[in-house]
Amino acid sequence: MVKRTGVFYHETIGIYHDPLAMSVREGFEAIKREGLLEIPNIILFEAEAIPEGILLKTHTTKMVNQVKKTGHYEESLRSVGGTLRASEKILEGEIDNALVFIGDGGHHSYRDSFWGGCYFNHTAVTINYLREKLGVRRFAIVDTDTHHADGTRDFFRKDKDVLHICFCHTNHSDKEYNKFDIAVPYGISDEEYLKMVKREMPKVVEFKPELLYWVCGNDTHLDSYGLRSLTEKCYPNLTRIVKETAEKACEGRLVVKIGCNCPAYVSEYITPRIVDLLAETGKYKDY
Repeated sequence: MVKRTGVFYHETIGIYHDPLAMSVREGFEAIKREGLLEIPNIILFEAEAIPEGILLKTHTTKMVNQVKKTGHYEESLRSVGGTLRASEKILEGEIDNALVFIGDGGHHSYRDSFWGGCYFNHTAVTINYLREKLGVRRFAIVDTDTHHADGTRDFFRKDKDVLHICFCHTNHSDKEYNKFDIAVPYGISDEEYLKMVKREMPKVVEFKPELLYWVCGNDTHLDSYGLRSLTEKCYPNLTRIVKETAEKACEGRLVVKIGCNCPAYVSEYITPRIVDLLAETGKYKDY
């Protein structure tokens, strides 16, 4: 049985603001051009702007006002909205999994501050909302962005009900609170990177979250600004590993967040293939 896959996007998220939001629009346009949105089990949703009151349950008024001054308020608000509604629709059974386009990274965002092209913390806002509205407690976050997800870690550092596995530049484990940093060597090959990620996925299965988030950082591509050297061929195979993990851990309930921080040609290759794998259409045979 194929999966019902939601794609969450808004044109504001695709506006080119700076190098940290490269090729979001190109990734979405590639999905359209490849005809994936014409497949019945792939459903396009507008990433809505959530009420400010939802933000203020996670971020301070001072910070929200600071973000408004950056010129990135709307795409960050809609990035939160896409993440939140995708999660809600999955947990309520309307869709099985989702790809959410985000206009900023989110994971360097704290309760009262932000940096590194991140404004609101999409995942933290969403988890707080889902706990209050739906009573869902256990979440897992797998972050393969090239940088350490310091803001997300700060939100959930002492929260045992949030498993956070971050593939970044350092090795650190806090087993009591289910927090793990995995140091990724510079210049690592696709094959070794996939093996490294696969080795950590049993932690997710053992944890048994109710929903899995994957922050797919395309800044690990060799032609991006990050410090890794993966090729575009790696990401569909990485998707397969994470999706199989979600199937074992939480009945396939998976939200993939993608910011397309990579050249357009990479985004145009990667993004349709991620959707193809999530929806199990079998369109592509080149990975």
